[in-house]
Amino acid sequence: MSALGLRWAALRGMLTSPLILIEEQRPLREELLRELGSIEQDFVALQSRNPMEISAKIDIAKSAIREGLQAGQPWLLNLLESIQSDLQAANARPTAAPAGRPTTNLVRSQQQRPEGSTGSEAETPSAA
Repeated sequence: MSALGLRWAALRGMLTSPLILIEEQRPLREELLRELGSIEQDFVALQSRNPMEISAKIDIAKSAIREGLQAGQPWLLNLLESIQSDLQAANARPTAAPAGRPTTNLVRSQQQRPEGSTGSEAETPSAA
């Protein structure tokens, strides 16, 4: 997945070059656009293995949508950005929380001793 992402980013970078935009380079530009489209379709078939790869797929979708959106209709792009932020926040939460035992496991109930009992501490089993 990462190799495909690197190829996609490299093609995107090449397509924004002023040298590719000139008319003389039109056949090369069309070839790069076909390759870019092919890579974007390959991402559909790949299953993401972690939140970072899911986020990368969202970036690709945002780029494609950004190019195809008409002025004044950025809602889908905003939705994807929101989903991506939620994903990154959810991924960061478990690593930020301490991995301690729940407090419910630490609470122990104490048995009431009968008032007439004169047993010593050594006679009762230890809770620790």
